[in-house]
Amino acid sequence: MDWKKLLLAAGGAAGVAAVLYYILKEEGASNKLTTLEGDDKKKAAPGGEKTKEQVEEILQEIIASQESMKGHMRELTKQMQKEKLTFDQTYKKVAQVQPVDPLEKHGLSMMDFDQLLDKHQSDPNIREAIAKIMGAPDASKCVSDKVQSINVKKILEVHNFMYEALETLVKDYEALPNKESYDPKTVTVAAQAVVGAKIEAKFGFTSEDIEGAVLQHHSMLAMDQDFAAINIEIQHVMGRLMGTPFASQ
Repeated sequence: MDWKKLLLAAGGAAGVAAVLYYILKEEGASNKLTTLEGDDKKKAAPGGEKTKEQVEEILQEIIASQESMKGHMRELTKQMQKEKLTFDQTYKKVAQVQPVDPLEKHGLSMMDFDQLLDKHQSDPNIREAIAKIMGAPDASKCVSDKVQSINVKKILEVHNFMYEALETLVKDYEALPNKESYDPKTVTVAAQAVVGAKIEAKFGFTSEDIEGAVLQHHSMLAMDQDFAAINIEIQHVMGRLMGTPFASQ
């Protein structure tokens, strides 16, 4: 399954989160998929032997956790518009609401889960769930006028701003004397919150607006060299944030 193409399509909002997923997959990092949740903390038997129905259940847990985290992120973004928070304060607020990882709950590594998805990728329910996780547009929902107004040029402008904001954030983070005590997953989500708030303050677009615009123009963006280049730059800076340098291919 070509995760790179899926992540390109997801782009935008997920911005930082999608790039994180890409890095974890490509670099073989030991961290798990971020922003995941499950109410039941019961551990499944370790290993990658799961039925198609169990894989569907895990995917639905991921979808539910994504929606939950999006709500928390919206509230955090609103708060950051009203008051200036340090990175440490943002990190602590994210840590308080960050969901449980369904993969850890089910005793799966990222590699295990990737193999399961490959095994069942022909199943329509599995494909539909993956598309939803990756941000595929919901045909039942109307695209807002604001999203329709965001053209490719504006998407590039936002992504360049995203890169600059991340570069500044990473330099500040690297200078922290106690950065080793921070959890990489939580750091990444906190970075997404900080950058998302800055984008909304400058452009008036929410993360979901940008995600919708990227999906709307995904065919053009897939062939746009400038978009590919800025995403590689974002991947590099995210690799520094996670301590897993990104290797261009």
